[in-house]
Amino acid sequence: MKILWIALLPLWVLAQEYGLKALITHTHQHNPMIKATKLNTQSKAKEMNAASSAFWPTLDIKGSYSRVAPNSLVSPGKVTSGYATVSMDLYDGGRKNALVRAKKFEYDASVLAQEAFAKSLSLRIIDGYYTVRKLQAMLLALYGQSKELNAQLERIRKFSTAGLATQEDIDKLIAVYEHNRYTIENTKLALETGLEKLRLESGLPVEKLQHSTFKEPHDISFEPYENSKILKSTADALEQNARAIKAGYMPQITIRDTYTKSKFNDLAPSDFPLDILQDHQNQASISLNLRLFDNGKMHREKEALQYQKLALESERQYRIDEQKMHFRLSWKNLETIRAKLQSTHSELKAAQSTYRTIVKKFENGLVDNIAYLDALNNQTLAKARYDETRFEYEIGKSIYYYYAGKDPKEFIL
Repeated sequence: MKILWIALLPLWVLAQEYGLKALITHTHQHNPMIKATKLNTQSKAKEMNAASSAFWPTLDIKGSYSRVAPNSLVSPGKVTSGYATVSMDLYDGGRKNALVRAKKFEYDASVLAQEAFAKSLSLRIIDGYYTVRKLQAMLLALYGQSKELNAQLERIRKFSTAGLATQEDIDKLIAVYEHNRYTIENTKLALETGLEKLRLESGLPVEKLQHSTFKEPHDISFEPYENSKILKSTADALEQNARAIKAGYMPQITIRDTYTKSKFNDLAPSDFPLDILQDHQNQASISLNLRLFDNGKMHREKEALQYQKLALESERQYRIDEQKMHFRLSWKNLETIRAKLQSTHSELKAAQSTYRTIVKKFENGLVDNIAYLDALNNQTLAKARYDETRFEYEIGKSIYYYYAGKDPKEFIL
């Protein structure tokens, strides 16, 4: 029994259904594009850490070997030297501080970009999920219509055998039946395409979908979403980079200590024991650098960044206003879809009632097949429109939450 269960487990995993929240969660964890945004964030974190490390002293070592010919008393033929230098900036006008803050804002922007992409990917999954649900509902309605047509076709053929129906009546039903079958195949192709897109985005072997809906929106407050926040962080980073450039006009003070160890060979012969070559030496220094003139180069570079910052701030305000517009319109869209939902529901009830009446008259020979086919087609279309509107309403709710600055995933029931 245990062996049988192990054998059937992969089939059970492949056949299980997935709800909307499970699809989005798995997408956020495994989608390659999500991984790319996470790697970009990690890259920005490393850049921030690297900028912070600039405050630490640096230690450099190097070595050299030289041969000189001919040699002299003060120039040995062979010299091997090793150097160790410790260096530290005592003052740089706040340049490194500004660069660290700039990298911090760039990191914040990358985190927000990751969240923004995750939300946009959620919307794609939501749209794909309900598109598949629409096609499944349409396919179900078409299968129902096909069953009805096949039953009536069999009935008409029996009537034809008894001389109560013509070949023309049969041909018309066959033509509609075959067209319906083509529509079924076309819808199946669209359905498989939709499922493949969900599989690509989510990384799950999607075959069936569980029923999922969104909460009805009540008292949802507006807040700017990530796109405008990204612009703010980017603008702040530019401001700090401008300050780093401005710091170039401040004194740059550096302290340095270098220790040298040398070995001399192939010395020139001398009759005097002169100790003129030092085999080790320590040199400590402090340097000050001050930019007095560069024809305004750094000043213009700073101004260029400040103009870029102002441009981003202006764009940010526009994006917030744009989001508010979409927020208001998405609510109006929900109200419109609610009215459409009532309309399509009434249309479906009427079409079903009409069909029940017509099919009885058709079976009793009181109406022709044209009236019957019209009633059947109207019922199928009414059912499809109603289901499509129901799923449009769910998509509309997700878009409303998105433009409210919220994560639509959090409102899935």
